[in-house]
Amino acid sequence: MGVIFFWTLIILEIFYAVVCFARRETLKRERAMAASALFILFLILVATPLIELSLRWYGLGALLLVQAAFGAVRLLRRQESPRFRPARTVFSCLSSCLLIGFMLMPAILFPQTAPLAPTGKYFVSTANYTWTDDTREEAFTTEDDHRKLSVQLWYPTEYGQHKDTAMDGGSVASGTYPLVIFSHGAFGTRTSNYSTYMELASHGYIVASIDHSYHAFFAKHTDGSTAIVNLDFINSAMAAQNGALDPETTYAESQKWLDLRTADMKFVLAHMAELASSDTSDPIFHSINMERIGAFGHSLGGATSAQVGREVAAVDAVIVIDGTMLGEQIDFADGKEMLSRVPYPKPIMNIYHEAHYRDAMTMQDTYANTVAHTNAVDAYQVVVQGSGHLNFTDLPLISPTLARILGTGVVDAKQCILSTNEVVLRFFNYHLKGIGPEIPRDQVF
Repeated sequence: MGVIFFWTLIILEIFYAVVCFARRETLKRERAMAASALFILFLILVATPLIELSLRWYGLGALLLVQAAFGAVRLLRRQESPRFRPARTVFSCLSSCLLIGFMLMPAILFPQTAPLAPTGKYFVSTANYTWTDDTREEAFTTEDDHRKLSVQLWYPTEYGQHKDTAMDGGSVASGTYPLVIFSHGAFGTRTSNYSTYMELASHGYIVASIDHSYHAFFAKHTDGSTAIVNLDFINSAMAAQNGALDPETTYAESQKWLDLRTADMKFVLAHMAELASSDTSDPIFHSINMERIGAFGHSLGGATSAQVGREVAAVDAVIVIDGTMLGEQIDFADGKEMLSRVPYPKPIMNIYHEAHYRDAMTMQDTYANTVAHTNAVDAYQVVVQGSGHLNFTDLPLISPTLARILGTGVVDAKQCILSTNEVVLRFFNYHLKGIGPEIPRDQVF
């Protein structure tokens, strides 16, 4: 709808300029009448399902309102149109086109789309928490403070408003449910895989997604403060991704990132275990079955989940979504990473985008994931043909344009995330609930 509005308004601006040149008049009265008509049309569309009034439409609404107001004043005062000036008409057309593009940018980058409807029997509610790890100082700030992490939970409820939208603060459905904890990728946010959390929660899981402060694009805490992604982290991560760092520096930096995030996830797990056993904590924590825990994440978050799976005995199953298992790189010597040969101790699934899988197969025993897969006690792998790295998040659904710029494949975005969510659910159902058919070791979609 944003693109339709953009081209409609641009064409109208150009048409108006062309008519002005043809008639050698400014046609201000006609423009004023058109502005009023456009604003009325916008209001009509807002009253229909075609436009859901939200932040993406505020800019356009304000622009049309101002234009209609000025036009109404001109019509009421019966002001004469000023003398036609070619240069001024061209400048007015160009500036109006730029303003239209600017005001419609949110609607174009983040088009209005219906969220994916979860397939489980439960409605879903969500709650936000911010916890402070008093054992760790915050390395990203100059103040004398400790590491603060925000966590969002998605959990099953028996009642709600919409099956495809999480309700804030609903009562958890009676019973106990496995806990699944998620770690986002570099510069991601805790909501990066919203549709996956909704799918899991609707099938009877409690999902906890962490904002890794200063690794997340932004982390909004419950006290109202916000931690913005650290620029040094952005620069080093981008340099490593683009091959601008030498291998030893890349190894050292990635291990530093992994240590921080692993400590984050371990803290959250430990704190949730305390809350689950506390009589004074929120009821949702009493509904967590701490004997059934899964960990998963995207990209760097996948590496984090895999390492937590190695280090935390309580974690029963792990999914790495298109990430390199950095924790399997245990040293750097002779110009290369040294990989662990200790069997991965629990069920683990790697989900790859197509090029990542081809690279992994090419490197074989020199790549962390393939070595871990070979040595794991119970390993699975999934490849989605035509996919790109960000196809395993909800970003292509929320902002197709931005996702294409950052890295997606030719696969249908909706179908890719639906397939991913199905695989994730089946894996955790099988290993955390003991339900469903046996999972194939290798799957290609």
